[in-house]
Order: sequence, then C-alpha cells, then structure tokens
Amino acid sequence: RQKLIQAVESTLGQGRVAGGSGAIYLLVKLPDGCENDVRVVEWLSEKHRVCAIPGSACGAPGVIRLCYANLAPEKCTEAAERLKAGLAELQARGQAALT
Repeated sequence: RQKLIQAVESTLGQGRVAGGSGAIYLLVKLPDGCENDVRVVEWLSEKHRVCAIPGSACGAPGVIRLCYANLAPEKCTEAAERLKAGLAELQARGQAALT
C-alpha cells in the first residue's frame, strides 16, 4: 500500500490518494486535463502494464482505482515503478500521452 501511495504522491503530489485505510484499494485523482478515466486505464494497461479500474465504473469519474490485495511485496514494488512511470508521463504530456 505504502509503495503505491509513494509512487502516486511523488509524481502527482500530495492529496491525490484516497482510501487504503481498511480497504484493499486506493483511489487516485487524475491530473487536470486527464479526466477521461476509461482512456487513462486503457493506456496504463497497454503502455505501462498497469491494471486499474476506471473510477467512473465505481461512481467516481476522474479517478482510477488501484487494488493491492494479494500482491507479493516484490510484485508490488515492480507495479509501483510501472505506475510511477505511467503517471509521470501522463503528468508531463497530459492528454497528448493518451494518443
């Protein structure tokens, strides 16, 4: 859990993560201009091999849902690194990254 939070906050800044306390998932608020959570999830999966759920599928558009249940520590580290790379690209390039 903490590795995923650090990956998000080091890339997007503080205040972008909700959940995780007593849950098996985090909600991550996407950068401004990248609110199409369905497209972001497709792009993260295709380009960065990160599996997430669009927040709009859970009644929370503009966020992505990341599950960390049953994830071995070494796999969590690897996933956090891929997530960080994807979010950094999204933060730097904005909507253009998704094309």
